[in-house]
Amino acid sequence: MEDVYLSLGSNIGNRERYLHQAISMLGNDSGILVDKVAHFYETSPVGGVEQRAFLNTAVKIATRYQPEELLQKIHDIESELQRTRAIHWGPRTLDIDIIFFGNQKIQNQRLTIPHPEAFNRLFVLMPIQEIMDESLPQFSKINQTISQFPDKDQEIHKINSADSFDDSIKTSIRKLLTTIGEDPDRSGLKETPDRVARMYGEIFSSVGIEDFQDYKLFDEPIKDSKMIMIKSIPFYSMCEHHMMPFWGTVNVGYLPKDGKIIGLSKIPRLVDFVSHKLSLQEKITDDVLSQMDKILSPQGVAVVVDARHMCVEMRGVKKTGSVTRTTKFSGVFEQDPSLRQEFLQSI
Repeated sequence: MEDVYLSLGSNIGNRERYLHQAISMLGNDSGILVDKVAHFYETSPVGGVEQRAFLNTAVKIATRYQPEELLQKIHDIESELQRTRAIHWGPRTLDIDIIFFGNQKIQNQRLTIPHPEAFNRLFVLMPIQEIMDESLPQFSKINQTISQFPDKDQEIHKINSADSFDDSIKTSIRKLLTTIGEDPDRSGLKETPDRVARMYGEIFSSVGIEDFQDYKLFDEPIKDSKMIMIKSIPFYSMCEHHMMPFWGTVNVGYLPKDGKIIGLSKIPRLVDFVSHKLSLQEKITDDVLSQMDKILSPQGVAVVVDARHMCVEMRGVKKTGSVTRTTKFSGVFEQDPSLRQEFLQSI
């Protein structure tokens, strides 16, 4: 088993949850033993890219994998947690780097160890300093490098447990309950902050993630493409204006191009993806269509969404049972009235 130090970072969506999930996935691998985990540090972004602050940490593991094998395991974890990064130093749900792999030195097209940023970034050095054995030769160099860093190189501070996602939600819900005149300590409400924190982690799981990645495409020898359609896909989302639920069904149709199709189960997953964030019905309609276009480049896409809104039914005009419909068409569905009508009649 070889001792390895990893650097982890996230600045999209629920940053802490992504880091915890990645650490858990590392520990669940039979070839990896998670030994130590550093505190979480909030750090200002580097590279001149305007974006949200990062949350960084470091993990010491022992592994039986060779460096290239471990790198592949890391890439698998990043992919499963929907890593997206369009540019270097850009936003990402998760980034895991191998900083030190025992005393090995490696340099090839896929991997450089020690990592090129090992002694160049505070967000790498400070978490690793916290968990590194003082007897290792790298430790003294890390201490020396940190002491010599320019004051303005990067803002970095250790976050308190109260700053975590779950604890922040719990604190906010307790304050909200008190503000509306409730007693958060009465028996029926004692566990409410915890329940709300867990619920928000689920229903806002797509916050900050731009592109749907959980899909598989197939190339079929189709000479005469026919419309493919899935009707009445249920969805639930939260309105960004009042943070109240809206829900309903999504109908999606598309005309394949060059025989390229998507697995049918992935379209409902796409609907879940676009709806698990603060949104609007109009935006969900647009997002389903734009993601289908981006994934498939089909001849055309049709989307119809029917939904009820609690901000209409429970407050304001209080019109119970009213349904809002939004539609969006692209390609041949926008250009061909007969094809568009065929789709609309079928739903």
